[in-house]
Amino acid sequence: MAQNDPNPIIDEDLFTAAQWYDQSINWNARLGRELPVLVELFGPPADGGILDAGCGTGRQALALSEQGYRVVGADASGEMLQVARSLEPAGAGSIRFVQSSYEDLFGEVGGGFDGLFCLGNALAASGSFDATEKALSQFAKCLRVGGRLFVQILNFGPMREENPCVRGPRVVTVDGVEYISTRQFTFLEDRAIVTNVTLWNDQGWRKRAHSGRLYPLMLDELRTICGRVDLHIDDVSGSYHRDPFDPEESVDLIFVATRQ
Repeated sequence: MAQNDPNPIIDEDLFTAAQWYDQSINWNARLGRELPVLVELFGPPADGGILDAGCGTGRQALALSEQGYRVVGADASGEMLQVARSLEPAGAGSIRFVQSSYEDLFGEVGGGFDGLFCLGNALAASGSFDATEKALSQFAKCLRVGGRLFVQILNFGPMREENPCVRGPRVVTVDGVEYISTRQFTFLEDRAIVTNVTLWNDQGWRKRAHSGRLYPLMLDELRTICGRVDLHIDDVSGSYHRDPFDPEESVDLIFVATRQ
C-alpha cells in the first residue's frame, strides 16, 4: 500500500489470541443453538458430570454449570483457560478447568463422565488421522459405559471443491467498535490451513491475521475410528436442527455416540 494512503491498514494486536477468539463469536446466538441440544442429549444433571474436551474459553462449560451440571473443561491452551477462569463466577463450585492435550486427557481428568462434548472443529484441530484416533480413544476412556459423546465439526467434503473457500463475514461489536472477520480454508492433501482475518475501524483501519491447521475429517473416517475405540455411533446429522446429513450440502457434520 502506498505510503501516502490516507487510510492505511495497520496490523495490531489489542488482545491475546484467546481474547480475539472469544470476542469474534456471537455467544448468545451460538449458545442458543448448542445448549438445548446438549441438555436434551445428556439429560438432567447426574453424579458423573460432563466433560468439555477442547473447551477453549469455556463458554459452553460455564453455561452448563449454571444449569446445575458438574462440568470439567479441558483445553491444551493455558491462554484459553486463563480467559475461561476470568469468566467464572465467584464461588462457582460445579466447574473445573484443566489444562490437558487430548492425548493426556484420561490421565488428567479421569473417567466416569456421563457425557462428553467437543465442538467447533476442536476435534479437527487434533491435526492428523492418528491424533484423531488417539483423541477419540481418550474420550471413550473418560466416559462411563453408556455415557454419551457429542461432536460437531465442519463438513469438509464440499469445502474442498470451493476455490477460494471463504466463510463469513462474522460481525461483532466490542466496546462500540465493530469487528468484521472472515476465514479462508486452503486444502493441502491431508490438512486444511485456516486463515482468519479481522478488520475494524478505530481511528483508522486495523487488521489482525492468523493461521491454524485442521485435519479435515470425513464421516467414513469417524465411523472407522469409533468402531476401534468402543464408541457406537447412534446418530449423524448435518445441523443442530437435526437435519439429515448430506455429504454434498450440509454445513456441519454432527454425530452422537455411546460408550460401549
